[in-house]
Amino acid sequence: MSVVDQVKDRLDIVEVIQPYVPLKKAGRNYKGLCPFHSEKTPSFVVFPETGTWHCFGACGTGGDIFSFVMKRENVEFGEALKILAQRAGVELEPASPQAAEAEKRLDLLRSIVAAAANYFQHLLLNSDEAGRARAYLERRGLVPDTIDRFQVGYALDQWDGLLRFLTSKGYGVEDIHESGLIIAREDGSGHYDRFRGRIVFPIKDQRGRAIGFGGRVLGDGQPKYLNSPQTPLFDKSALLFGLDQAKAGIRTAGEAVIVEGYMDVLMAHQHGINNVVAQMGTALTEEQLKLLKRLTQRFVLALDSDVAGDQATLRGLDLARQVMDREVVPVPTPRGLIRFEERLAADIRIVSLPEGKDPDEVIRESPSQWVELIASAKPVMDYYFDALTADLDLSGAKGKAEAVRRLGPLLADMGDRVQRTHYLQMLGRMVQVDERSLWQQIQQTTGPKRPSRVERPSRPAEAREEAVLDLEAHCLSFALSYPQLLEHVDAALATSDEGPLSGEDFGRPDDRAILDSWRQWLAEGGSQDARAEFCDHLDGNLQERVLSLIEAQEKRPKVADELLRNDVLDVVTRLRLRNLQRRIHEMRFLLDDPEDLGAAANYGPLITRTAVRIRRMERALNERSISGRRQHQDAAVRVPVGEE
Repeated sequence: MSVVDQVKDRLDIVEVIQPYVPLKKAGRNYKGLCPFHSEKTPSFVVFPETGTWHCFGACGTGGDIFSFVMKRENVEFGEALKILAQRAGVELEPASPQAAEAEKRLDLLRSIVAAAANYFQHLLLNSDEAGRARAYLERRGLVPDTIDRFQVGYALDQWDGLLRFLTSKGYGVEDIHESGLIIAREDGSGHYDRFRGRIVFPIKDQRGRAIGFGGRVLGDGQPKYLNSPQTPLFDKSALLFGLDQAKAGIRTAGEAVIVEGYMDVLMAHQHGINNVVAQMGTALTEEQLKLLKRLTQRFVLALDSDVAGDQATLRGLDLARQVMDREVVPVPTPRGLIRFEERLAADIRIVSLPEGKDPDEVIRESPSQWVELIASAKPVMDYYFDALTADLDLSGAKGKAEAVRRLGPLLADMGDRVQRTHYLQMLGRMVQVDERSLWQQIQQTTGPKRPSRVERPSRPAEAREEAVLDLEAHCLSFALSYPQLLEHVDAALATSDEGPLSGEDFGRPDDRAILDSWRQWLAEGGSQDARAEFCDHLDGNLQERVLSLIEAQEKRPKVADELLRNDVLDVVTRLRLRNLQRRIHEMRFLLDDPEDLGAAANYGPLITRTAVRIRRMERALNERSISGRRQHQDAAVRVPVGEE
């Protein structure tokens, strides 16, 4: 049982509200003058059985004990929870001592890295020794604004320059060591700086906090590039250089361009190409791709020409295909049923750069050429065809068989039949084999398709989801996961003369607080995709609820955009309908109060208006249902069946 449920379970709503509002028993319920607006006839009703209250007068608002205290005391959910928990004798658990200490430790390490970043940048701009670093950056075409924006710095060619600076600021040696900035001497005699005589690039998390560094040597030293080691803050497999600067650009462009070097990112952003990030020399990882797929489903990998086809790149691409979301699409069958197939929702493309040139060179010499290269990026399957067959002799039987062995599993995994047919024809021409025979061979080799290809007479998504989430949770998970659809939902509700989705549509106080906070976050310019940052602004008791709802939504199979819009609107409509029907039920109880002689006059018109709203919404729901069936029927006519 959650702490919210514990508080509600222990407190009687009448006892909570009575000190604020003199209540009079009315049958099984209680009535009083609404404390939120001026009135002479009581319209404020408390329902002990459901633990709710509602004003049937000018306010038209309602809720539970939490929403009442929030509204009456003008406090946020977290403060209301504290007030009521204290009254209920429920102890609110602060973060465990271990968790609090761990977070305090991370804050200390962040402050050390931030101090180092400021120190390095000061040296680059002011020290005599950094003159050669400044000259190098100028030769590479970087302007002061870019250097400042990315906080580029310089590490002195000294054994302990940074160590002495940080200890002078009061930081302990062991803490500095844990941050990854110094290395312990093997003989135990002390420590020395990790970065020496290098240009340093602070590597930041999504919130723009420095958590590590990448250093480029000046001259012929080795290694050419050196990164911070694994620390409690820094894990290069879960980071992308420049993502803090590129988030907005990626969302605007609808595309993320992934390069390999720090200078590539800096030069791109300097020229206004703000959707570029770097993978810091590693193959793409699952953690990196998960960061990006929150922002876009279209990726372009800009690879140096000398790495095209190397195994690390191929592994990264294969991982991308596995990690990226898949959407479920309906495909008609010859028997008149609908089969649901999974298709990769991501669009992954590859661009190979001109021989001998890095991205930053291409951009510096001709930004327009860079734009053209990105626009002409090959679909990932075309890249596979080139990369996986580059070393084969396709004039002989052995080479042809190997090409089919390598490419066959990729074709078998393609859900889109049109695309699969296209690449089957391409492979057939490559190995000079009839495509039908080729497809039979691939099916025999790879085995049956994944079990998601099941024939069903209707959509599978919602029934599976409702087994996990109730109607309110389902609705809120949609709002958090697809905030771009809220405007669509509000507009559709307006056509039925209904107000927008709001916290008052929810019975759970934490869900009310989450949606209202989410709405406010979006209205104030908060990013739709920055749910981690949004969580940071919430009361701790709400954060786990947000994360669990988003996780539940992510486990659902993806559906086409039109079906998703209908799903979201249907769920919101059903939630609103349920609440209106409950309101009718509550008002009919009030009509039965023998002591309220004016009940019929007071509540009769309101019941009528509510019934009209219900009929309007039911009609809209039915019309959408009919329209949805027609869309499926139209799709059955338009979509070619193909092979089974």
